[in-house]
Amino acid sequence: MKSTLVWDWPVRLSHWLMVVLFTGLIITGKAEEDYLQYHFYFGYGLSSVIIARVLYGFLGSRYALFQQFVRGPKRAWQFAKSLLQGQPKSYLGHNPLGALMVVTLLTVLSVQWGTGLFSSDDIFWFGPFNGLVSEEVASFLVSIHRFLPNWLLGLVAVHILAVLYHEVHLKERLIDAMVRGRKKQAGLSATTPRWGVIFSLLMGLSWLAALWMMPI
Repeated sequence: MKSTLVWDWPVRLSHWLMVVLFTGLIITGKAEEDYLQYHFYFGYGLSSVIIARVLYGFLGSRYALFQQFVRGPKRAWQFAKSLLQGQPKSYLGHNPLGALMVVTLLTVLSVQWGTGLFSSDDIFWFGPFNGLVSEEVASFLVSIHRFLPNWLLGLVAVHILAVLYHEVHLKERLIDAMVRGRKKQAGLSATTPRWGVIFSLLMGLSWLAALWMMPI
């Protein structure tokens, strides 16, 4: 069967970088040792990758575009019912439930790294934006930052279980597709837009450089 390039290298690279950086954040955030400095750096990296990925969702390849795969709650509900009935519609890119998970993860992860920029341990380390708000606001943002990780771990667990369901029950090789970028389905192949990649990378790296130069 002919294979189709669905997820080009910017999508795949951003996906696996988010996996690595999120893992680093969880380890450094929950460890008993003082890894807060490294926790900040992992957060900086994750924020820059997410910014680049969101921009690529507007300027990127066919199946990376939000307008291509985000279909709203009604379509997600219809797909969920078809999934429970054992007759889900096949999608070359993200299915409606997968799209909902992508948007949810990007949103919650952004709230997580955004609030982290205002956090501190009140002794040695202070987020780059900590001094821009009052102690009360900073405390509120820190409470959100400490509350969200377990919810994020739950979302990640649901995401992994959904992928395994597609792999084992539906025989859809999503892991292989996110590694090689191709699916064994006929369709229009993705093409990587040069200027979309350049602009997304430039904005993500510029944000990372700006954070890196700020004291913590």
